Amino acid sequence: MPADPRAWASHPLDAVAATAVAGEVLSRYCWAIDDGAYDELHELFLPDARADYGAFRCRGDELADVMAGLHRHLRTTQHLLGSVHAAAEEVGGVRVRSHVRATLVGRREGAGSARVEVAASYRDLLCRAERGWRIAERTVDGRWIAGDRTILPWFGRAWRSAGAAGTSSTRGT
Repeated sequence: MPADPRAWASHPLDAVAATAVAGEVLSRYCWAIDDGAYDELHELFLPDARADYGAFRCRGDELADVMAGLHRHLRTTQHLLGSVHAAAEEVGGVRVRSHVRATLVGRREGAGSARVEVAASYRDLLCRAERGWRIAERTVDGRWIAGDRTILPWFGRAWRSAGAAGTSSTRGT
């Protein structure tokens, strides 16, 4: 890597560095959602980022408010990230594919909290910005969903297909 920090903008990343960058940015996203720190999303997405979660689309500047609205009514969430594969592009960006498994727990009282589990894939484009790496594009591809979907106010708008054993495929988490 170049000794002069100004040279970083034009220096391509190798696969290991690209994967490390991707893991750090995407982990910060998962923690921001799970900690309810939605304002931190402004630091993770470019102001003009495009995000397609399947059930909804939004831009970087509105993403924090959208995520807060979707998750604030839940008791807790846990987003587990894995299978991060990143490849640096010639133009300085990093294309990333990863899996996420999210457990979302509702606030229902009594025996057995309402919860839903969602498995999805993220396809992201990361770009270097003045204050570090940011998500410029995000597409979420649903794999499966199981549990009490009524705790997800947006679920009725999500695309889904018939699945086995009462589960359905959907996009978004």
